[in-house]
Amino acid sequence: MVRRLLRPSTWLRLIALGLTVALLYYTAAWHFVSLFIWRNPMLTWLPIVAFYAIGFLWGLAAVLLRGGGLPLASATTGATGTAAPSGEGARGLGGDDFSMLRAAFSARGGVVAGLVVFLIGLGVTIFAAPKVPLAEIDYSVVERLPETTQPRLLPRTSVDDDPDFDDTREVHLVRDPRSGELIWTGEWRSSLLGKASGGYAYKSLSTIQGHSEIIQGGFDHSVGGWTPGTLRSSAFVDHPFSAVQYPVVTPLAGDGASGDAVIAIAPYLGYNGFPFRYPYLAGVLVYHADGELEDLSPEAAASRDELASSGRLFPEKLARAQAEALAASEKFEGKIVDGDDNKQPYLTAISAERAVWVTVINEDSRNGAVKAVVLADSTTGQTDVWTPPPGSSLISTERAVNTARALPLQWEERRCCDSDGNYQTVKLREVVEPRLVFKAGKPYYLVSIVPTDELVLNREIEYTLLLDATTGETIEQFDHVDSPEADKRLEAFFRPDAP
Repeated sequence: MVRRLLRPSTWLRLIALGLTVALLYYTAAWHFVSLFIWRNPMLTWLPIVAFYAIGFLWGLAAVLLRGGGLPLASATTGATGTAAPSGEGARGLGGDDFSMLRAAFSARGGVVAGLVVFLIGLGVTIFAAPKVPLAEIDYSVVERLPETTQPRLLPRTSVDDDPDFDDTREVHLVRDPRSGELIWTGEWRSSLLGKASGGYAYKSLSTIQGHSEIIQGGFDHSVGGWTPGTLRSSAFVDHPFSAVQYPVVTPLAGDGASGDAVIAIAPYLGYNGFPFRYPYLAGVLVYHADGELEDLSPEAAASRDELASSGRLFPEKLARAQAEALAASEKFEGKIVDGDDNKQPYLTAISAERAVWVTVINEDSRNGAVKAVVLADSTTGQTDVWTPPPGSSLISTERAVNTARALPLQWEERRCCDSDGNYQTVKLREVVEPRLVFKAGKPYYLVSIVPTDELVLNREIEYTLLLDATTGETIEQFDHVDSPEADKRLEAFFRPDAP
């Protein structure tokens, strides 16, 4: 034993194991393993339980069916069928290290049981993922859609059009505490190693042209960091079985010299149910610039004005999961159709005090009408579901997407050649974010057409289609590349004083 420990190969293995453990801890990668095991018992530990439990039962049943009792049914017979030494029979299972249980175990039965459990879990996970129970969704059916919303003129893809966002991470929408409007924010000059960040950048959702503003003075430990002491690392240690959502850089109306302060808000999801789990809002993390981390219940977070006003306490992932559950129900049965990138829901400000996650449920037919519109409050999670009244309808998101894809543009191109000398087809353009907007009580769709990395343009957004959501008519096609006035015309259409 001592000689084996002194071998160089043994020490190399121990060193490699130690480095692996240190790397998993330092980068917090272990959290993904613990979360996967908790969320997917049918794919991880239940097959092992089934292997041993069914293996023993299977083997025991086989022995009993053959007759003659258990392999060690006689208290005076050993595992080989010879007489046991005097006094050994009284010990039962002790003398031969549970030889009776080993003899009764059926590896074949255990493998079959474990494989069946795993395949059922895999099939359900891939083809019929468990939905949030409707009883867990705080929703009500409403008769009216919002009268007016802040138009989502600037899709996520086009934020890259702004050079000030080239050096930012964690780019997301949040409400401006001063105006109540939605703005894009991102941590400026963040650090994966958890060093201090440079500040944050922000830009209005309703402004296409112009640059963002950078506020210097960020976090002592970068929000985008993964090392010990950062938001993610601390959250993973405290909540190994929770899914921590992306942190949203949130400006606050402060009393400092610049008039601003900044925090990061990161809700986290727990998982209920067995053996198939569904998400629920378990809590909200608030990360301060000096590294202080608050862990609040959803109710405590919603009771604080500076957090509730951000519109980022109820996470996007949970809003989507609940919308999918509603779409799968008999009452609102339909489907959710997304564009090529940045799936629904879309955060939308419907007033200076309230923002909602908007998801459109279409009829389950090609180019069918809208079956329902789901509006989940992004602070409380309280959800309104609008269904079209008799004689009223909206075109589906699928029809809006197909209208954009029908434009006479070159969407793909054949190019030569790949590494094997073969021609390949590359995608040049994508249709993204078919989003509902409202002006003076009238619904519209905005659909963006953006270039992929295979098409070099001087803008990250090429066209915006403005559609009448009741008729499907194209009101205008805005060309942001070749028409210098397109940005201004689109912004002007949604001004409150515009006709």
